[in-house]
Amino acid sequence: MRSTPMRLIPPTVLALTLTLSACNQPDAPSPQTSDTVALPDDPMTAPQAVPSPTPEEETHAPPETMLPSPTLPPMTQAERGEKGARAVLLTWARALENRRFDEAWAQFRYPQSSRAAFAQWWSRYRTITVAVPGGEMDAGAGSLYYTAAAVLTGVRQDGSRYRLEGDVVLRRVNDVDGATPAQLRWGIESADLKDVAVD
Repeated sequence: MRSTPMRLIPPTVLALTLTLSACNQPDAPSPQTSDTVALPDDPMTAPQAVPSPTPEEETHAPPETMLPSPTLPPMTQAERGEKGARAVLLTWARALENRRFDEAWAQFRYPQSSRAAFAQWWSRYRTITVAVPGGEMDAGAGSLYYTAAAVLTGVRQDGSRYRLEGDVVLRRVNDVDGATPAQLRWGIESADLKDVAVD
């Protein structure tokens, strides 16, 4: 009985066959792109479907802070209470006074604008003085809150004087199971600052 000799496939033919086979595979799904959301003109307020207020009624609510890195060291017991909240509040106040707007922006929990937009908004003020007297602690819905009345005064770039007043609210998750180190840290939740007439 005669055996049939085995046919050898030339390497070039084999490579071409593998290439064509790969080309016939179903196309991978293309990544979906998300809609781009434009930032509000005023980075101090969230987008709203209402007419813009007049200068006298304008409300300034700086965006919420960026979450700190989860690699930050654990907080001390004192940092979990009013002392920790005051530290963040005073960091925000001193950063504004010294025109370190990046640092002030970073004290908010969830920024609603870019650093650049935040800095541009505050650049309208030539000088900034911030007063943040003692506030009050409160708890609710698994979080701790610290609220302090703030007063900002100074001179605008055009030389006119201004005065902003309103509550600054800080929040942190109250040691609930599953909370990340970032959520456990204090951050500014809101800063509702309104223009007040200056004599």
